[in-house]
Amino acid sequence: MITAHPLPPRRRTASRLVTAALTVVLASVLVVTTGGVLAVVLLVRDGTPAAPTPAAPAPGTVHAAVVPRPSGAPAQSPASAPVTPPAPVDAATVLAGVDAAAAAAGGTVDVVVLDAAGRPLVAGPSSGEVRYTASLVKLLVVGRLLALDATGALELGDRDLALMERAVVRSGDGAMSVLWDRFDGAALLTAAAADTGLTATAPPVVAGEWGEATTSAADVATFLAGLAAASGSAPAALLLGWMRATTATAADGFDQVFGLLQGAAGVAAKQGWMCCVDGRRQLHSAGVLPDGRVVVLLGDFPVATSWARARAALDAAAVAVLGALG
Repeated sequence: MITAHPLPPRRRTASRLVTAALTVVLASVLVVTTGGVLAVVLLVRDGTPAAPTPAAPAPGTVHAAVVPRPSGAPAQSPASAPVTPPAPVDAATVLAGVDAAAAAAGGTVDVVVLDAAGRPLVAGPSSGEVRYTASLVKLLVVGRLLALDATGALELGDRDLALMERAVVRSGDGAMSVLWDRFDGAALLTAAAADTGLTATAPPVVAGEWGEATTSAADVATFLAGLAAASGSAPAALLLGWMRATTATAADGFDQVFGLLQGAAGVAAKQGWMCCVDGRRQLHSAGVLPDGRVVVLLGDFPVATSWARARAALDAAAVAVLGALG
């Protein structure tokens, strides 16, 4: 039995909370005085600086605390802060493991791994190959809708959000078809690709056949790594929350526990599967690990390869990647 997931709170409630939080955070300001000292100024509730006075402070007012800077120590700007390099990963070993897994099923598995800052750790030679998205297109459409709603470009209702949640959590095809038709999915996908710099992502040739939209492992990784920048932190958090809530069984009865969902706990993942366009079978697993690293596995197999063999290939590929990441 599939357990329905409650709809997350609407973004406007979250916006009010964020506004309140920013009011508190921005009430503390760092000021460098002309005398070369660093002052921390806390502001009163109306946003004005607390006036310095030798008398006892009035209730609700805190005076500036002056902290001398050590002699000869210049202030360090954020730009001069050292950048931590990505943790090393044995990419050759990862690619060998992924290739062996794919070969055992007579297909290919495109792989890309990015660190939490979006920097490449592993990129297979076929990471830019154009593939059918299958259900991964749901991420791009839902992500674009959430971004437009956040900017006020459109107004999503509760039913829209419920359909979006179902399309991601249970990979509901019916829900996706309604969203695609109602909001012009082809235009949403084109705009998302242009805004994020995706080069292999495009709408399907046959109108309405959204599973036949195209993408690449590199594009999917770029999209997932740039969610917050492209959509905003609140929409990104909502989409990733839905991905973490992926059900074991999809709306069509397909077992979603494979690839990243078979090999990692706490991953925000989206699975995709499709057969048999152009005599091929697609099985994809893409997501964001709890530490922010992005892993994309796009499987492409001949129709003669069974779902069981394709799943075994994705499972083995995920083990090769996750084992190297630690």
